[in-house]
Amino acid sequence: MASATAADGGGFVRNPDPNSAPSSRPAAGPALKATAAAASRPVSGKNPSAGPGKKDASGVWQVSTPKVKLSNTVTNADGGTANLTFEVWTADSAGNAKTQVKISDNQYGVLVSDFVKSGATASVSVGAGRLTPNTDYVFHTSAYAKESGLYETSWSPWARFRVRMPVDLALPAPNASAANPDQTAQPYTDTLAPASPWQTASGTSRTPSAALGTSGTHCTTSSGGVKVCGSAEPYDGRNFTLHRAAGARQQAAAQASLVSGCDPAAPRKGLWTTRFEECSSFTMAWEATLNDAPVGTVKALVVNERKLDPKSGNITERINVTDVDVPATIPAFTLDAPKIDCEPSGNCGVQNVSGWTGAAAWVPGDHHSVSADASYLWAPDLSGPNTSKPQVMKLGVAVALQGNPKIPGQTVQTTPAVFMDVAGGDLENGGAPDQIRCDNTKIVSKVPTTGCVFHNYVPTYTFNAAKYPQASSHAWLIQHKLSNHPGSKADSKPLYFLPDGDISGNRTVICPTGWAAANGDTSALNGATDKELNCDEFAFNATYNSGGMPSLAGGLNPVGSGDACVQTLASKQGGTVHLFNIDGHTPTWKEVCGRSAISGNDNSGSMAAFGSFNANQRLLDRDPYWLDTNVRAACSEDSATAVQCTMTANNQ
Repeated sequence: MASATAADGGGFVRNPDPNSAPSSRPAAGPALKATAAAASRPVSGKNPSAGPGKKDASGVWQVSTPKVKLSNTVTNADGGTANLTFEVWTADSAGNAKTQVKISDNQYGVLVSDFVKSGATASVSVGAGRLTPNTDYVFHTSAYAKESGLYETSWSPWARFRVRMPVDLALPAPNASAANPDQTAQPYTDTLAPASPWQTASGTSRTPSAALGTSGTHCTTSSGGVKVCGSAEPYDGRNFTLHRAAGARQQAAAQASLVSGCDPAAPRKGLWTTRFEECSSFTMAWEATLNDAPVGTVKALVVNERKLDPKSGNITERINVTDVDVPATIPAFTLDAPKIDCEPSGNCGVQNVSGWTGAAAWVPGDHHSVSADASYLWAPDLSGPNTSKPQVMKLGVAVALQGNPKIPGQTVQTTPAVFMDVAGGDLENGGAPDQIRCDNTKIVSKVPTTGCVFHNYVPTYTFNAAKYPQASSHAWLIQHKLSNHPGSKADSKPLYFLPDGDISGNRTVICPTGWAAANGDTSALNGATDKELNCDEFAFNATYNSGGMPSLAGGLNPVGSGDACVQTLASKQGGTVHLFNIDGHTPTWKEVCGRSAISGNDNSGSMAAFGSFNANQRLLDRDPYWLDTNVRAACSEDSATAVQCTMTANNQ
């Protein structure tokens, strides 16, 4: 209990005693001289309530909005009208009143209801901003009769309530010196682009974890009844036994890798890639038969490395053949030099393929490794495009290895070709996972540039959450809570880049002019340079995921207006900025988009690095990418109705 009154602006004098007589707060009207018996004084009801909301099991009203409606009945024995004075206090853990809260600007800091008939319910609304979310309060009432001018001599019973926001994310303080994440640091992954949402009915669906395609079996038969069938399949760590003596292992490791994420001495399983580098491992088999009787099967592990130039059409490749295993029934095995096949035919330009480094011949018990380098060039003049007509070319590049197992007693050798991957197809309709896409389109700048990417690799844009926590936390909320999970790698729900579409139209639908100013809280602004609140849309307006993108234009989540989105605002409470749902807009979590009134600096700064990310990763129309919000959440509640978390930036 406070020991003295305290001024709190506007002439407000805080009540030091929660048990002081109602006559000490005569805000309802002038107290007239008592002319009636005490029994004729108006009386407050015994069951005051707070809403909108319900009581929990412990009897505390749980209110789901910062604009709280307080109510109680009032009875006037004289039959005239009466009103109620409402006084609110903070509460301790036991529900006892601690400090009076200023809920109006009058000198007593109380609210007074309208006059109502005897036996009716009187109510007041505490304006948004007067009460702090997720804080315990108590209130009580006292009655005043209009006709007699009499006050109730005691207060009603206390009613306990808590402003419990469905959305309450407590954000970290922004760190203005936090370094931007390195957007070029894209990790190697074996997770490829999911099937396109625009994929045609005839297309072949590809799951995010699709393995590199196999080549089938290729057979040749000689006149002497010798038949050799070659095949290849992705290496999964179980379908091949490594045969590496110390010398062979040292030999495989002696040559520096062409790409940084590939080590032939420690082969990865299947296909691993970045936007510009690829490492793939295949098990190869040449099965020989004589007059349909099995002779033996030669096996080998092939580790293929490819490197693309994002700023030109240069492509380099290294083929490593390791762990060759020749059975005792085949005296010797040889490999011809590798051959590069390209689809569409003729679009690899100048090709250079070296011979093997080392002897490409093996006998039983010999497991040494060999390698060969190849290079080829895609240039715009190969297909006729020019700066006025940019061209995109998807290349399916395959490496053929021709193996010759020696058959005892036979002089005729066969040369079946085993293809290490599948050429042809396109991204939207199940093309080869390791297809190369080259283009000379305009990437950010107005001048077309030439470069190549592995277009089934999905790059990641990472927020600077430490510097811009409001934008990062808003994106986390929408990505985490909505079923379409925009940009979530964990849920395999990429954002799809919209380079030149009507993104201003998207923004107009979701974020009309003046929305942030009308719905936001300027306490969220951060420093003198932060001039105005912004409407932060997520998914971004420059994506096909935007709620403003119509379905006829390829939009994936179209809505009629931003009113259909999850609506939040950033607001400072004490020294901490929170992200709350906007008063009156309780999320259902069935929405497909979000908009939030946040700091303008946060909104623009969070996307400041996107232009360079776009240029570096060569994003084209409908290219998928992930968004890493770069925040983590410690949640006291994360349910179907509410989410209350403390956010922390990963790059603090």
